[in-house]
Amino acid sequence: MAIGTTLGAAVAGAGAVEDEPVTSAVGGRKASGGTGRAPSPGAGPQVTTLDSGRRVVTDAVAGGASATVVALVGVGGRDEPEHLAGASHFLEHLLCKGSASRPSAEVAESVDAVGGELDAVTDRERTAVQVRVPAADAAFALDLLGDLVVRPALRPDEVEVERRVILEELAQAEEDPEDRAHTLSATCLYGAHPLGREVLGDRRTLKEMGRADISSFHAARYRPEAMVVAAAGAVDHDTVVALVERWDDEHARKTASDAAVSDAAVSLTEPRLPPESLTPSTKVLRRAGEQVHLVLGWPLGAVAAGDRAAWDVLVQVLGGGPASRLFRSVRDERGLAYAVDASLSMHSDAAALTAYAGCSPRAVAEVRAVVGDEVERLATDGPTVREVEVAIGYLAGSSTLALEDSGIRAWRVGIEELERGGARPAAERIDEFRQVAVDDTRRVAAILGTAPSVVAVGPVSRRTRL
Repeated sequence: MAIGTTLGAAVAGAGAVEDEPVTSAVGGRKASGGTGRAPSPGAGPQVTTLDSGRRVVTDAVAGGASATVVALVGVGGRDEPEHLAGASHFLEHLLCKGSASRPSAEVAESVDAVGGELDAVTDRERTAVQVRVPAADAAFALDLLGDLVVRPALRPDEVEVERRVILEELAQAEEDPEDRAHTLSATCLYGAHPLGREVLGDRRTLKEMGRADISSFHAARYRPEAMVVAAAGAVDHDTVVALVERWDDEHARKTASDAAVSDAAVSLTEPRLPPESLTPSTKVLRRAGEQVHLVLGWPLGAVAAGDRAAWDVLVQVLGGGPASRLFRSVRDERGLAYAVDASLSMHSDAAALTAYAGCSPRAVAEVRAVVGDEVERLATDGPTVREVEVAIGYLAGSSTLALEDSGIRAWRVGIEELERGGARPAAERIDEFRQVAVDDTRRVAAILGTAPSVVAVGPVSRRTRL
C-alpha cells in the first residue's frame, strides 16, 4: 500500500504564512499551544506530548471541509534485522486489515460509508497509516486509526492472504522497469547497507516470516514514544488530544508484559549505522521492451539540516519541472525522452540525488551523456541567479497551494515532529526557501563533481557504452 505523491509532497517544506504558536498547559500534559479553541488559519501547529510519550500534533484550518489523521512511526525498511527484511511493510498491510473488534470488511465498509480514504505507506525510515474523511467524521477517523495501529488483529488467515498479496506486489515491482531501475540504483549507492535493500523485503524472508514474528515486531517498534499522531484540516487540538489519550488507556491493558516487550525490542532493533562510501558502478539489466530506463545517482553523505532547502532548490533547478535544465536539454531541445526528472532521497544519515529518463535504446548513450554533462556543469559553475529565483518561486508557491490539502498539512507537521526537531508554522518553511542564496546552491552543487553510479534497465545493446 502507498500514499503515493502525498508522501513526497509532505516532506517538502514551505506553506502559507502563519504566526508562531504560543505555549500553554493543557490538562497537566506537556503542550505547545492547545488553548481549547479552534485555531484560526494563522495559529500554526500545536503539539502535546502525552504521559505515555506519544506525541500529538495538529494543524487546524478554520472552515475546512476535510480532516486527515496520520499515525507515523519512526521505523522502516532499514531498521529491520536481516531475517525480517520486509517486516515493516508486511505489518503495514496487516494494520489496515482491522483489529480484534473490527473485522477487515467492517473497516472497509465504515470508511467507504463516509466517503473517506484509508491508506498506508512504508519507507526506509518510517511507516504511516492515514485516514482522510469529511470534517464531521474526524472523531470516527481517530477512533479507527487508534484501533488499527495500537490493537491490530494480525489474524493468521489474513497474514497468509497478505503474504500472497505482497509477493505479487514484489513481482510487480520487479516487472516494472522504472521501479527496478530505481531499486538497482539504491543498491549501487548503498551496497549491502540496509538503505540499499528493497523495502518490500525478499521472497525468502517474506515466505519465512510468521505471525509471531510480525506481532513481536509490532510490540517492539510501535511503542507510544516512537509514534507521532498528526491531524490537520477541520480539527480541534484539545479534542484530538483527548481522543488519542484513549489509545494509551487501551494500550496499558494489553496482555504483553513490559519485560517481554523490552526483550523483543532488543532483538528486533537494527542499529542505524551510516553507509560506507562506495566506488561508482554501472549496472545494466537487459530485458525486452520499447524503452530503456536510465538512472544516474550521486551519493551526498549526511545532509545538514541547514542545507536541506538549498538542496531542494538545486534539485528543482536541475530536474524539477519544465523550466529545469534536464527538461530543456533532454526533452525540449533534443526530443530524446518524454519523461525526465531529478529527485532527492534524504535519510537521517545519508542522502542521494538521482536523475531519471526513459528513452529509446538508440538514444540511451546520448541521454546519459547529456544528463552527465548538465550535472557536471551545475557542479562546476552552479546555477544562475535567475534559475534560483524561479526554483524558489516554484517551491514556495506550489507548497502554499498544497496547503489546501489537509493530508499534505498533516504529513508535513507529522514528519517535522517525528524527524526534524519539531513541527513549525508554515511561514518558517517558506522563509527557508526565501533565504536560500545563489552561493548556498553553488556550495552544495560542488558535491556533485564526482562520477555517478549508472543503472539502465531495458533493451540495451551490448555495444552501448554507459
